[in-house]
Amino acid sequence: MATPESDGFVRSFARGLSVIEAMGSGTGVHTVASVAASTQLPRTVARRILMTLTELGFTVTDGKSFRLTPKILNLGMTYLTSLPFWGVAQEVLEQLCAEVKESVALSAFDGQHSIYLLRIPSRKVMSLRLGVGSRLPAYATSPGRVLLAWQDEEALERYLATVELKPCTRKTVVTREALRARLAEVQDKGYAWVDGEFDESVCGLSVPVRGDAGQVVAALNVNLLSGEGTEAKAIKRLLMPLREAAERLRAMAPNFLGSIGQTSSRQAASLAP
Repeated sequence: MATPESDGFVRSFARGLSVIEAMGSGTGVHTVASVAASTQLPRTVARRILMTLTELGFTVTDGKSFRLTPKILNLGMTYLTSLPFWGVAQEVLEQLCAEVKESVALSAFDGQHSIYLLRIPSRKVMSLRLGVGSRLPAYATSPGRVLLAWQDEEALERYLATVELKPCTRKTVVTREALRARLAEVQDKGYAWVDGEFDESVCGLSVPVRGDAGQVVAALNVNLLSGEGTEAKAIKRLLMPLREAAERLRAMAPNFLGSIGQTSSRQAASLAP
């Protein structure tokens, strides 16, 4: 694997990708100064990259500020359309959503976040407006805790050493000791239940999705409105359908699930100092 110090690492390309990621944060409208601050790049470098992206049609500018254009979707869609697994996962999640009548999603670990690979929303009105590619803090969400709970000790130590545990709500676990305890509970129970830690009005139940070798490579979760029921009621109604759907995913696409796990491991390793 190429590292920043190796001959195979193209620094200018990496910088361009970091600018694209920064452009997707906040309101979506950025200046050279804000992009430079977000990416820790010199302003002259950030400006050159932004002007290049504008010339290629990935951003537009009014002379002062920049924003992404719909053309940027081509980059993400290239990934999605390359996956023969996609239609299978879509079908499994749609069936699960119809059965439980709640929003469902499939997530993978992305460095310090859980990222939605696929999400099927229910008709319920929820405060969260999330879709494919949404990145959520792993420590404060049920899919993130599933994905963290089955990291090996070395990868978990790297995560805990680098993550900033910010309070998303008054309920968010923000100490490493408390998070470790919650992750141990997840492993013991075989699922994660998180209520109001990322969004006070939303709770979630997640189970691991395993690859062909038994390793946890993704998380399958159901989101519901906080206050609709207790953890015990959610377990009684939702845990079995979730586990059955996770097994269908494993049986129908083990090779693809394995590739997710390999990618997630590389991303976790990139956090090493």
